[in-house]
Amino acid sequence: MTRILTIFVLMAAFAVTSLAQIKPRPTPRKPLATVPTDESKKPDDEKGSVVGRTYTNTAYRFEVEFPMSWLIPGDDFEQTMKAQGFDLSLKAPATLTPMGQAKVNDALKRVKILLTAYRSMPGSDGNSIVRISTEDLRPNPQIKDAVDYIDAIRATYRSMKLPPDFQYSETDAEQLGAAQFAFLDTTSIEGKKRMYAMIRNGHAICFVISYTSDEDLFTLRRILEEGNFDLKR
Repeated sequence: MTRILTIFVLMAAFAVTSLAQIKPRPTPRKPLATVPTDESKKPDDEKGSVVGRTYTNTAYRFEVEFPMSWLIPGDDFEQTMKAQGFDLSLKAPATLTPMGQAKVNDALKRVKILLTAYRSMPGSDGNSIVRISTEDLRPNPQIKDAVDYIDAIRATYRSMKLPPDFQYSETDAEQLGAAQFAFLDTTSIEGKKRMYAMIRNGHAICFVISYTSDEDLFTLRRILEEGNFDLKR
């Protein structure tokens, strides 16, 4: 492996769920409203666009729809929530060694988040978060498919000193609707996570859920099962 896989951060260092469940500072400000169903974000080829609860990405040829109860915030949501006492940014956890933190923080610079969706507002008990992201695999030409990708992530885990509570599964695969995904489960003191991955245009397309309720994992599986992964450009 030529470098640490950046999506590693979304699993081993994905501390957003625990951060999103702590109580805000006193005198919290009014939360930012989510994107109304009759409005859309400006299209951005690679980043994609949102209309209502439907996320469309023509660059990577897929479209998925979230339930109406889920929140898909605007681009300034993270900054607004930070002002209220919630740090939703991705960063290396303090439980890693200084060298591990440096590697993870460096890798974070290469993570491209396409979409973040929340089952409920940060601060809610038992919240779940889904992040859709990409990673350019050109620096890792040995990775040919999604199974190779998950195997490479597991190899990254083996090469690093991880927190003692962090556990990860074997590489697995699942057919959801018309699309085939490789996936990996992890558990830690921060909760449970699953990552589904597929390869498109030389990039890994990843759907990572951080959750406490298995019902939310079922929701993500249904989202992927009903998604369109053969979208025409």
